[in-house]
Amino acid sequence: MARSAFKRVLLKLSGEALAGDQGFGINAQVINSIAQGVKAAHETGVEMGW
Repeated sequence: MARSAFKRVLLKLSGEALAGDQGFGINAQVINSIAQGVKAAHETGVEMGW
């Protein structure tokens, strides 16, 4: 398992980011992609702040 260059990160999500290309609402594909990235970072030992 690879180690991250960072020990801790702060995750900030905007409503605009969650909407994806739709421009409004919440896009399930975007949420899934973000969740996969958070999981991958967590598996490297990175501590997350929300």
